[in-house]
Amino acid sequence: MRRSLFLLLMLAASFPVGAQQPAGVTSAALIAAGKNAAVRLIDYGEERCDGDTTIEAWLTALVGKEARRIAWTGGKCVLVNDLRPGIDASSWPYCAQATITLVRPMNRNDSPIVEIYLERPRGGHSGRAYAFRGAMETRDGPDYIRFRWDLEALWAERFPTAKRPCKDE
Repeated sequence: MRRSLFLLLMLAASFPVGAQQPAGVTSAALIAAGKNAAVRLIDYGEERCDGDTTIEAWLTALVGKEARRIAWTGGKCVLVNDLRPGIDASSWPYCAQATITLVRPMNRNDSPIVEIYLERPRGGHSGRAYAFRGAMETRDGPDYIRFRWDLEALWAERFPTAKRPCKDE
Protein backbone atom coordinates (compact mmCIF):
# COMPACT_ATOMS: atom_id res chain seq x y z
CA MET A 1 0.00 0.00 0.00
CA ARG A 2 2.71 2.47 1.01
CA ARG A 3 4.74 1.65 -2.08
CA SER A 4 1.72 2.11 -4.35
CA LEU A 5 0.98 5.47 -2.68
CA PHE A 6 4.57 6.54 -3.24
CA LEU A 7 4.40 5.45 -6.88
CA LEU A 8 1.10 7.32 -7.31
CA LEU A 9 2.65 10.50 -5.91
CA MET A 10 5.76 10.15 -8.04
CA LEU A 11 3.61 9.58 -11.14
CA ALA A 12 1.53 12.66 -10.31
CA ALA A 13 4.69 14.72 -9.85
CA SER A 14 5.92 13.69 -13.30
CA PHE A 15 2.95 15.27 -15.10
CA PRO A 16 3.27 18.91 -16.10
CA VAL A 17 0.85 20.72 -13.80
CA GLY A 18 -1.60 22.91 -15.64
CA ALA A 19 -0.97 21.32 -19.02
CA GLN A 20 -3.56 20.11 -21.50
CA GLN A 21 -6.57 22.17 -20.50
CA PRO A 22 -9.50 21.79 -22.88
CA ALA A 23 -10.17 24.37 -25.55
CA GLY A 24 -12.09 27.40 -24.30
CA VAL A 25 -11.07 26.99 -20.66
CA THR A 26 -8.00 28.95 -19.66
CA SER A 27 -5.60 28.05 -16.91
CA ALA A 28 -6.27 31.49 -15.39
CA ALA A 29 -10.02 30.80 -15.23
CA LEU A 30 -9.45 27.48 -13.48
CA ILE A 31 -7.04 29.09 -11.02
CA ALA A 32 -9.49 31.90 -10.23
CA ALA A 33 -12.35 29.44 -9.73
CA GLY A 34 -10.27 27.33 -7.34
CA LYS A 35 -8.79 30.22 -5.36
CA ASN A 36 -12.05 32.14 -4.97
CA ALA A 37 -14.34 29.22 -4.11
CA ALA A 38 -15.67 29.00 -0.56
CA VAL A 39 -14.15 26.12 1.40
CA ARG A 40 -17.63 24.80 2.28
CA LEU A 41 -17.85 23.60 -1.34
CA ILE A 42 -15.04 21.09 -0.72
CA ASP A 43 -16.17 19.99 2.75
CA TYR A 44 -18.57 17.32 1.46
CA GLY A 45 -21.58 18.72 3.31
CA GLU A 46 -19.87 19.15 6.67
CA GLU A 47 -20.56 22.45 8.45
CA ARG A 48 -17.35 24.11 9.64
CA CYS A 49 -16.70 27.48 11.25
CA ASP A 50 -14.84 28.89 8.23
CA GLY A 51 -17.15 27.73 5.44
CA ASP A 52 -17.39 31.15 3.78
CA THR A 53 -13.60 31.65 3.65
CA THR A 54 -12.06 31.35 0.19
CA ILE A 55 -9.80 28.42 -0.54
CA GLU A 56 -6.91 30.80 -1.17
CA ALA A 57 -7.37 32.57 2.20
CA TRP A 58 -7.78 29.23 4.04
CA LEU A 59 -4.62 27.75 2.48
CA THR A 60 -2.58 30.91 3.05
CA ALA A 61 -3.62 30.95 6.72
CA LEU A 62 -2.90 27.23 7.11
CA VAL A 63 0.64 27.25 5.69
CA GLY A 64 1.55 30.51 7.44
CA LYS A 65 5.26 31.17 7.83
CA GLU A 66 6.20 27.57 6.94
CA ALA A 67 5.81 28.37 3.22
CA ARG A 68 7.97 30.57 1.03
CA ARG A 69 5.25 30.72 -1.59
CA ILE A 70 2.16 29.10 -3.04
CA ALA A 71 2.18 28.68 -6.82
CA TRP A 72 -1.24 28.22 -8.46
CA THR A 73 -1.76 26.43 -11.77
CA GLY A 74 -4.82 25.17 -13.59
CA GLY A 75 -5.56 22.31 -15.95
CA LYS A 76 -5.64 18.55 -15.91
CA CYS A 77 -5.96 16.97 -12.47
CA VAL A 78 -2.71 15.37 -11.25
CA LEU A 79 -3.62 13.84 -7.87
CA VAL A 80 -5.66 11.09 -9.45
CA ASN A 81 -6.60 7.49 -8.87
CA ASP A 82 -7.74 5.50 -11.89
CA LEU A 83 -8.38 2.41 -9.77
CA ARG A 84 -11.83 3.81 -8.93
CA PRO A 85 -13.25 5.75 -11.90
CA GLY A 86 -15.22 8.86 -11.06
CA ILE A 87 -14.10 12.20 -9.72
CA ASP A 88 -10.54 10.95 -9.27
CA ALA A 89 -10.10 9.94 -12.92
CA SER A 90 -6.97 11.23 -14.63
CA SER A 91 -8.97 12.32 -17.65
CA TRP A 92 -10.71 15.12 -15.69
CA PRO A 93 -9.28 18.40 -17.06
CA TYR A 94 -10.83 20.92 -14.62
CA CYS A 95 -8.57 21.41 -11.61
CA ALA A 96 -6.75 24.18 -9.81
CA GLN A 97 -3.50 23.17 -8.11
CA ALA A 98 -1.58 24.94 -5.39
CA THR A 99 2.04 23.83 -4.97
CA ILE A 100 3.60 24.94 -1.70
CA THR A 101 7.30 25.76 -1.53
CA LEU A 102 8.37 25.20 2.06
CA VAL A 103 10.88 27.26 4.02
CA ARG A 104 12.47 24.06 5.38
CA PRO A 105 11.64 21.05 3.18
CA MET A 106 12.43 17.53 4.38
CA ASN A 107 13.98 16.66 1.01
CA ARG A 108 14.13 18.04 -2.53
CA ASN A 109 10.74 16.50 -3.44
CA ASP A 110 8.99 17.98 -0.41
CA SER A 111 6.44 20.31 -2.02
CA PRO A 112 2.91 19.78 -0.68
CA ILE A 113 0.18 19.97 -3.32
CA VAL A 114 -3.47 20.89 -2.93
CA GLU A 115 -5.83 20.22 -5.81
CA ILE A 116 -9.34 21.56 -6.20
CA TYR A 117 -11.61 19.69 -8.60
CA LEU A 118 -14.05 21.88 -10.53
CA GLU A 119 -17.29 21.04 -12.31
CA ARG A 120 -17.43 21.25 -16.09
CA PRO A 121 -17.59 24.90 -17.25
CA ARG A 122 -20.99 26.14 -18.45
CA GLY A 123 -21.92 29.23 -20.41
CA GLY A 124 -18.35 30.49 -20.58
CA HIS A 125 -17.93 30.39 -16.77
CA SER A 126 -15.70 28.05 -14.79
CA GLY A 127 -17.42 25.28 -12.90
CA ARG A 128 -17.89 25.27 -9.13
CA ALA A 129 -15.41 23.61 -6.80
CA TYR A 130 -16.63 20.22 -5.53
CA ALA A 131 -13.71 18.13 -4.31
CA PHE A 132 -10.36 18.37 -2.54
CA ARG A 133 -7.22 16.28 -2.93
CA GLY A 134 -3.79 16.82 -1.46
CA ALA A 135 -0.39 15.23 -1.04
CA MET A 136 2.43 15.98 1.37
CA GLU A 137 5.39 14.41 3.12
CA THR A 138 4.71 13.32 6.68
CA ARG A 139 6.98 11.74 9.27
CA ASP A 140 5.91 8.35 7.83
CA GLY A 141 6.50 9.31 4.21
CA PRO A 142 4.24 10.67 1.48
CA ASP A 143 0.52 10.85 2.21
CA TYR A 144 -2.44 11.18 -0.19
CA ILE A 145 -5.16 13.35 1.36
CA ARG A 146 -8.87 13.41 0.46
CA PHE A 147 -10.25 15.90 3.02
CA ARG A 148 -9.06 19.37 3.93
CA TRP A 149 -9.38 18.72 7.66
CA ASP A 150 -6.96 15.81 7.23
CA LEU A 151 -4.48 18.21 5.61
CA GLU A 152 -4.95 20.57 8.56
CA ALA A 153 -4.25 17.74 11.02
CA LEU A 154 -1.16 16.54 9.13
CA TRP A 155 0.09 20.12 8.82
CA ALA A 156 -0.33 20.68 12.58
CA GLU A 157 1.49 17.42 13.31
CA ARG A 158 4.41 18.33 11.07
CA PHE A 159 4.50 22.03 12.03
CA PRO A 160 3.40 22.17 15.70
CA THR A 161 3.74 25.95 15.95
CA ALA A 162 1.46 26.52 12.96
CA LYS A 163 -1.97 27.93 13.74
CA ARG A 164 -5.03 26.11 12.53
CA PRO A 165 -7.18 28.58 10.57
CA CYS A 166 -10.39 27.43 12.24
CA LYS A 167 -10.99 25.24 15.26
CA ASP A 168 -14.39 23.55 15.22
CA GLU A 169 -15.78 22.48 18.54
